Amino acid sequence: MVSKNKIESVSLDIANHWKDNNILTEVNPQCGTFVGFDWVEYEGNYYLPSINTNIDLGYVEHEHFKFDVLLEFLKENEYSFALGLRNYAFKDNPSEEWTDKLKELLISNEIEYDEFVTDLWPASIPEFDIPPNVFVFRYAFDEYSKIDKMASNQSLFEDFMKTSLIEYPNENDQFEVYYNGGKDEERPYKTLELDLLKITDKIRVIVFCSDKGNFILHNYSRKSK
Repeated sequence: MVSKNKIESVSLDIANHWKDNNILTEVNPQCGTFVGFDWVEYEGNYYLPSINTNIDLGYVEHEHFKFDVLLEFLKENEYSFALGLRNYAFKDNPSEEWTDKLKELLISNEIEYDEFVTDLWPASIPEFDIPPNVFVFRYAFDEYSKIDKMASNQSLFEDFMKTSLIEYPNENDQFEVYYNGGKDEERPYKTLELDLLKITDKIRVIVFCSDKGNFILHNYSRKSK
């Protein structure tokens, strides 16, 4: 559990843990994806029962999306071409409005943009010959990605949250405290976990995750299923 004003920093801490421990696996080099950290409120505290990839990038996300941060990342790493990978089953995601905003910003800064539509699952993400000046934005699901596997398999995410040590001082010793409040002999935390998963009103923080760096691209917003 965590207070609302810390859910962004904790989301980034978890993403940095993935990076530092080689959990951010991609088929292609110079590739990153957009991860939704879906927090829920329960009795005044905030918990992270799930994450999602292949997330919606539409009107709601476009409103306060930090396109300038994404641009700065490309410029700092001297990428002059961005390739977006979207899935055939979700051809409308990212939305036209979101994509146009990204393309407009990139082109005005002399960064080219193009897209590749991947085949339907279970077809794998294709492996490209990526030159040094190209970075890949992966919108599509990738079964090779450990993060995508955790997003699609609740048991894998639960295991990660309960067994991964936090490497930051003045915190509890495991991410489990954010998943279910931590171990408490007097509280049936398994029951709490089931209750948290039933909550449909999510507070989503979008973090861009890659082995080149992680950063928040959208401050928390309500996301209901």
